[in-house]
Amino acid sequence: MDATEPLGVTELATELGMSKSVAHRVLRSLASRNLVEQAPGTTSYLLGPAAVAMGAKALSLSKLEREAAPLLRELRDRTQETTLLSRPVAGGRVHVAQFESPQHVRMTVELGVFRPWHAGASGKILLAYAEPEFRDRAIALESELYGLDEEAIRTLNEDLEHARERGYVTSSGERNPDAGAVAAPVFGVRGVVIAAISVCGPRSRLTTARAERIAPLLLDVARRVSARLS
Repeated sequence: MDATEPLGVTELATELGMSKSVAHRVLRSLASRNLVEQAPGTTSYLLGPAAVAMGAKALSLSKLEREAAPLLRELRDRTQETTLLSRPVAGGRVHVAQFESPQHVRMTVELGVFRPWHAGASGKILLAYAEPEFRDRAIALESELYGLDEEAIRTLNEDLEHARERGYVTSSGERNPDAGAVAAPVFGVRGVVIAAISVCGPRSRLTTARAERIAPLLLDVARRVSARLS
């Protein structure tokens, strides 16, 4: 069962070995608690925001966060901008750790809130290093859910290709019109991408040119976190 794709009552009932009527009652109960939600325009279900938030809290206790924390703090101190650690979840990603910029004007995020793949540096870097089949399915689904047109999909694919070539990706005003960011991947065992580290700040300060200058520092930290995990 692929948790990144919407699943219907019949599919869930078959997978879990229960009747459709029981599966439907369970889904209604979960939906009332925001643990699942219907995919827009369909009768199928995805994980809801409450389930994503619960998962994010559990992830925050993992070895990844413990190993990454001192290096995220170091990166924050060297850039004077907010640093983030993000994890992939069903259908997107969440931020699970944050070290805020000491500057008066700074960017901050709410931890554990679901974000889509296509908007923002951390989402794009996670998608860039996902398996090609998964990446294609994710882009197709996001196109449907968020109304991405052909030009937006073309630009996204170009960004993902450049990310794989350079090892990092930048964003400017994609999710938050006032925010800029640069992100790099963290790899676990067998070279699988398991997280993203990003630096974010106000666009007035974290311009694309500055993000490119920060990229070597970011890549160094991402490599060191990956090495600690492997």
